[in-house]
Amino acid sequence: MSEDLTRKMLSSFEERVLAEFAALNARFNSFEARLIAFDGRLTSVEDKVDARLRETRPIWEGVQQCLTGIEKGLATLNRQFGTLIKDSFDLRSRVERLEDGQAAREG
Repeated sequence: MSEDLTRKMLSSFEERVLAEFAALNARFNSFEARLIAFDGRLTSVEDKVDARLRETRPIWEGVQQCLTGIEKGLATLNRQFGTLIKDSFDLRSRVERLEDGQAAREG
């Protein structure tokens, strides 16, 4: 009798182990399916991003050219303002010297 009980216990244990392995296998298959779906969605997003980059690249290159032109124009304008300010100070100095010389002659 004890052999039958042992066999039943072993059989029951084996069945439980196999059932657990089957459950793990099912969960793994489910996870694998979700991972494959996620990979497909990610690939789709990457394709859309690449397409958008190709669409906007010419626009961006045009913007960069415009910015380069603006930077050159601002550099020229800064030089011109620098020259104007220097000339204004030089002129103001001359006027003050003339005024000082005139005041000395009158006084």
